[in-house]
Amino acid sequence: MNNDGASAVTDVRPCAELIDIDATFLPVGQMRQISRVVEVDGQGITGEVDLGVEHWVFAQHFPGDPIFPGALIIEAAGQLVALWAWSTGQRGRPRLVRIGAEFHNPVGQDDPQLMLRAQVRRKRHLNFGTIEVIAGVIRIATLECVLAILPIV
Repeated sequence: MNNDGASAVTDVRPCAELIDIDATFLPVGQMRQISRVVEVDGQGITGEVDLGVEHWVFAQHFPGDPIFPGALIIEAAGQLVALWAWSTGQRGRPRLVRIGAEFHNPVGQDDPQLMLRAQVRRKRHLNFGTIEVIAGVIRIATLECVLAILPIV
């Protein structure tokens, strides 16, 4: 309430608007893994991947015993680091140049969403990310990646 008794107006943006991912250098269509960014804080960024029974990959990846491919988890981690780079003003062509992944648990159709939390540090055009992937309360993977932002020539 303000001094005249009226409610104060607060500017609250939905999580999807933290970074307009359609305006970034992410892939499109089925290759886009990150559904939304829910937090950007200094060197940290958190994003989500929407899954569930209707996700396109489950009908194709081991029908009858579907799991979410580790390669797409790696892609999601690289995309999240690229979004952090974008949020810091880096522009160019993102390239995942190195990845290390340790997978702890599989992701199935019953998992509605993956949450990825990254800590990123930058050195010139290189971005070094440590990413934790979680489904609900289950730790899915831990990744270390290096993403280069190459100049557009």
